[in-house]
Amino acid sequence: MNLKGIFTIFAIAGATAAAGAPTGMSVTAQADTTVVEMADQVHVRVRVTAPEGLADVRPAAMPEAGTEYGGVDIISVSADTLRDTPGRQVYDYDLTVQPFDPGMVTLPPFGAVAGNSPDTAFSGIVTLKVLPVDVDSLETINPLAAVAEPRTRWYDYVPSWTPWVLLILALAALAAAVVFYLRRRTVTVTERRRKPVPPYELAISRLNALAEQKLAESGHEKAYYTELVDILRQYLEGRFGINAMEMTSPQIVRALRSNAETRMNAEEMKPVLEIADFVKFAKVRPLPDDNTRAFRRAVDFVENTKPAPVPEAQEGGDSASTKTEPQKQK
Repeated sequence: MNLKGIFTIFAIAGATAAAGAPTGMSVTAQADTTVVEMADQVHVRVRVTAPEGLADVRPAAMPEAGTEYGGVDIISVSADTLRDTPGRQVYDYDLTVQPFDPGMVTLPPFGAVAGNSPDTAFSGIVTLKVLPVDVDSLETINPLAAVAEPRTRWYDYVPSWTPWVLLILALAALAAAVVFYLRRRTVTVTERRRKPVPPYELAISRLNALAEQKLAESGHEKAYYTELVDILRQYLEGRFGINAMEMTSPQIVRALRSNAETRMNAEEMKPVLEIADFVKFAKVRPLPDDNTRAFRRAVDFVENTKPAPVPEAQEGGDSASTKTEPQKQK
């Protein structure tokens, strides 16, 4: 048997030794191997044995995973309770340890207590021989390789937002094309302007409509004269350019007297405007004859001042003069 085997036997015998306590409790610790190489993992099994009637048995010096214990790293700790031991309580703990320094490593004893007893039962020490990792000195150590350039393609240099920009531009172009197409197909509807009604025809039409309403006969004299004067005012504005809509009755009479085309018929208009003012502002109730007479004078004024008819042009000659001359009052 070589020296390594002898050392292993003695190390296992020392690891399985247990230190007793007055409570009758014992703790043993044993490694599955005592000779390991650096960075190899080793399992250390700790067993706590106590009488069946002993309460609150617990480890007193048990390391936790992720800590360092006696020169080794504790990788994991698991616990198990053996229920099939008559008359005894048995608790097993499996510790996975990993040494990194070569040489002899001695793990401190593991302890356990029970109840409120100040006594602690300890296990024996566990000794590990950590062998260094052999390095072949003849192996050629190559220098570090240079930084390698990654293989790239042209689309690796395209920013990630480029597809979104292209999509927005495509949608904008599509919208512009649709608008252009719809505009080309739009049928332009030319609004047909109504031919303006000559002032004379408009006045005669409104006078006839006023006569058919029979406002004066039904007791609505104010509405009757308001409409009658409004017809005359619009006729004067459209026919002679007199702003009668903004004038008082005396101002209208003066404008008619100063106009060459209406001078001869100014007196025909004056009584109509006067009786209209009496009815609208003084609330005078005119007689039926007054209403008829005012309407007749308004019609005569429009008829006497209407434009003279334009004769048709004779063949081979010039057209007749289009100048309108007011007719004399009948």
